[in-house]
Amino acid sequence: MAEFDTDWIAKRAYALWEEEGRPDGRHDVHWQQAAEAFRSLQESADITTANAQRRIRSAQPLATEREETSKAAAPGPDGTRGKTTSSRSRRKE
Repeated sequence: MAEFDTDWIAKRAYALWEEEGRPDGRHDVHWQQAAEAFRSLQESADITTANAQRRIRSAQPLATEREETSKAAAPGPDGTRGKTTSSRSRRKE
């Protein structure tokens, strides 16, 4: 997890203070609420990043496989497509 962003926490604590009608003596409570909100958001972002990295790693082999398949299906220099032979090009005997 990243270090605390004290600027973000201070702005959030200030917003909480204003939302409550600017009460005296609750700065510690607002700071703790803002710090907890920051931790929660950071944890969510870390999980999202980890999930995205996992999905990227799992998709890379599929992308490579699709690329190889599309290369095999592309016409070669002699005009044929890969190693497959279509039923139309086979000779009836």
